[in-house]
Amino acid sequence: MRARQLWIVIAILVVVGGTAAWWLTRGAEGLPGQPGASSGGPGAGGPAASGPAAPVPVSTAARDVGASEVVTVRAVTITEEMVGRTVLVTGTVMANQEVTLVAKVPGTVQWVAGDMGARVEAGQPVVRLDDTELRLNLEQRRAALVAAEASLARLVAGAAEEEIAQARVAVAQAEASLERAAETLARYEGLYAEGIIADDAMEAVRTEHEMARLQLEAARQRLALIERGATKEDLQAAEAQVQQARVAVQLAEQQLADATIRAPFTGLLASRPAAVGSLVGAGTPVASLVDIDQVLIEAGFSEREINGLYIGQPVQVRVDALGNEVLAGTVIAIAPVADPASRAFPVRFAVENPDHRLKPGMVARVEAEVERTGPVPVVPRAAMFARGGRTVVYVLEERDGQAVVRETPVSLGLEAGDRVAVAGGLDAGVSVALPEPGVFLRDGLPVRVIQEER
Repeated sequence: MRARQLWIVIAILVVVGGTAAWWLTRGAEGLPGQPGASSGGPGAGGPAASGPAAPVPVSTAARDVGASEVVTVRAVTITEEMVGRTVLVTGTVMANQEVTLVAKVPGTVQWVAGDMGARVEAGQPVVRLDDTELRLNLEQRRAALVAAEASLARLVAGAAEEEIAQARVAVAQAEASLERAAETLARYEGLYAEGIIADDAMEAVRTEHEMARLQLEAARQRLALIERGATKEDLQAAEAQVQQARVAVQLAEQQLADATIRAPFTGLLASRPAAVGSLVGAGTPVASLVDIDQVLIEAGFSEREINGLYIGQPVQVRVDALGNEVLAGTVIAIAPVADPASRAFPVRFAVENPDHRLKPGMVARVEAEVERTGPVPVVPRAAMFARGGRTVVYVLEERDGQAVVRETPVSLGLEAGDRVAVAGGLDAGVSVALPEPGVFLRDGLPVRVIQEER
């Protein structure tokens, strides 16, 4: 009896075990981790392997299909496009031009153009100093110039007849004076010899005679100079005095002009100018001026990226203060050498700023294209899959009247958003399959195209 019961129990266990095994086998076909499911190994739909250019994440699939099942896919026709690689660098906004205005001459501030933020045009006065003393000095220098020019003109023209006649009269008078002094001296010498004239009186007569003789010589020399005219040396000395006077006038005019401090370019006052009534010395800063109608951004690029840039290249600029707004910029300068500290190559960009929303000191992010290739075949990222350490796409083709997919390995090139350039393994014009989410494609799988895209 016990043996019979034992056989009945064994039979029941065999039946139950077989049923359980059958259900387990049927349910495991579509589970992850089972053969044909996505598990990250060979044939799985995990992350894509790196292509020749760079690792590119590709699509995954989680459900295998039976050999007789036809899955629906979308078809994308491969086209050739130009593809570029961009980099994002961070820089600082700077003014296009910036200058600190200083006083060239000392003086008292008499007028200012406005307060901080006021706009001034190129050449417009920013600060005026009291110029009363400078104007008086200029008038004095001009008068000295007139006198020097008049002296030179007299030397060039020579002496007038009236001046020569006056000189001759002076000589005749000096001769007459000397003759009288000589007669007096002769008479006094006779008296002195007789002892009638004292020594002091005799010495005084002799002195008068000598003075008369010297006056005659001076009159004769002056007459000779007047009759001869100015020498070359005299003219050179007079011309030098005229030139010196002219330079003095120019210097005085420049000092008067420097009393008005003007804007060298159109811009905004970056700081409050010196207060009216304050006394400033030569070299004292009186105002700061900035030009932000156009701003500059400077950022560093690596040695791998720098040769991909060129003067005039357009770039995209984003500034945190303006949110996600994209601004247009242009490369205007590229450093020929790297910065010794950062080993990066400085590059300068220009951005138009008519509304002055960009201000010096703001942080900016610049997106610039540093590499470009093409035209090359471009594939949607969603059509790429990782299979056995390779990146593959599934090309659509027809076999015996049925659309199937052919697994095709590809070599990856540059990325362009959600599309990736293919460096090898695929030609333009073919169509690749985009499966529905969760569908696992394999080589030779029958498909039905429900939508065609380009």
